[in-house]
Amino acid sequence: MNLNTRSLLSLLLFVSLAMPLQAAVKPYSKVGSSPIQASIKPYTAGLIMRGKYDGTKCETPRGNMAAGYCQVYWKDIEPVKGQFNWSVIDRAVTAAKSYNAAQGLTDKDGYKVMIRIRTGVYAPDWVKSDPNVGKISWQFKNSSPKQTFQLPLFWNTPYQNHYENLMQAAANRYDNELSIGGVAASMCMTVHTEIMWNRTGRKEVRAANMSTMRALGDKSYTNEKDYACLQRQIQIHSNTWQKTPTLFGSHLYQVYNYSNGGKSSDYNKTKQLFNECRSSSKLGKRCVLGNNSLRHDEVNNDGSVNQLLFEIAQAGDPVYFQTNVFKSDRKKRFGVDELKGAMDNAANWGAVAVEIPMAWDCSDYFNKSGCSSATVKQRQGEFHSYQNRLKDNVVRISPVKETK
Repeated sequence: MNLNTRSLLSLLLFVSLAMPLQAAVKPYSKVGSSPIQASIKPYTAGLIMRGKYDGTKCETPRGNMAAGYCQVYWKDIEPVKGQFNWSVIDRAVTAAKSYNAAQGLTDKDGYKVMIRIRTGVYAPDWVKSDPNVGKISWQFKNSSPKQTFQLPLFWNTPYQNHYENLMQAAANRYDNELSIGGVAASMCMTVHTEIMWNRTGRKEVRAANMSTMRALGDKSYTNEKDYACLQRQIQIHSNTWQKTPTLFGSHLYQVYNYSNGGKSSDYNKTKQLFNECRSSSKLGKRCVLGNNSLRHDEVNNDGSVNQLLFEIAQAGDPVYFQTNVFKSDRKKRFGVDELKGAMDNAANWGAVAVEIPMAWDCSDYFNKSGCSSATVKQRQGEFHSYQNRLKDNVVRISPVKETK
C-alpha cells in the first residue's frame, strides 16, 4: 500500500467517524418552531415606517427608525413580462447605504429597506390579459367606478406562476443585499396585502363579488383554492428568498359563504398555515408572522390573531405588528397616545418590530400636515423606549445562524 492510498483511507476513516457526531448535534426547537437552517439576515427590529401605498414609493431614512418600506405596484415593477424596473427600490437602497455610512453604521446593523410589492388589482395588464390567468370586475368598498377594479384570478395556478417568477427576479437582485431587511408576501391579495382578508370586499358588495367569483367554471373561486394559494405562497418564498426574512401580514383566516359572500374566521386553519410557514421544511426562521391593525385597546387572550401571535412569540419565533392608521373619529380615535399604547402591547407580547402609520412625523398627524425635522426629533424621543424594547425582544428568538 503506497503513501497516497494510506492517506486516502485515513481521510475516509476520519469522515466516517465524524459523520455520526455531526448528525447527533441537533439544535433545540420548541413545539411548532423551526431548527436552525441556512444563514439568514438579522431581523429588522424596532420601528418601521410602513410607507405610502397610493403608488410606487419608498420611505426615506429619518429619525431613529429601524427601517422603511418600499410600497410598489407590480405593474410598475414589471410593466412588460420579464422586463423589470427596479429603479425605485435601487434608489432606496442607495439612500440607505449613504445614511448608514453617515451614521457610522454597517448595512447589516443600520437602516433597512423593506419591500412590499402590491399585487392583486395592481398586477400588470399583461398578467390580467393572460387568458390562462383570467380577470373579473371586482368592487372594494362600494359599486362606484372609483371602487371598481380588475382583479386577476389569484387563486388559480397560472397567476401564481407569474408571481413566482416575480419573486425569483426580486430575490436574484436583493437577497444578498444586506440593506434589504425583509420582503412581504403578497401573492394572495386583492387591494391590501393582508393576505387572508378581503376576498369579497366590504359588506355592501360581498354578494355581488362572490357571485362573479363563482361564475367562472373551472376557474371559479373556492375556499379550498384560496387556502392552497396561501400554502403555495409559503413555498414560493421558501424557494426564492434564502437569506431575507419574509413577512406575512394577516388577520385570522376567513372562510367565505358562497351564497352571500359573508365570512367567518377560523383560528385553527390560521394556526395550521402559520405552523406550515414556520416549519423547517418551508421558511422556518425566515417566516415573520404579523397582524396589520393593532390598536392600544386590544388584548391577546381572546381567540384573535393577537393571541396566536403572542403564543408564537413565546415559542421563540419572530412576530411583528402593524398598528392602526391615525383616526380622529371620536369612537375609534387613534392618535399618538393610542399609538404608544399599541407599541406597548406589541413590545409586551414579544414582537420584534412595529410598523407605524404614515404622518408619524407630522405635528397634525390626522391631516398629514406640519411634517418637519423638528417633529421627527420630538417623536424619536417619545418612541425611544418602545424601539429599545422591541429590539430587546430579538434575544427571545431561539438561535438562528445569521449572515455575515
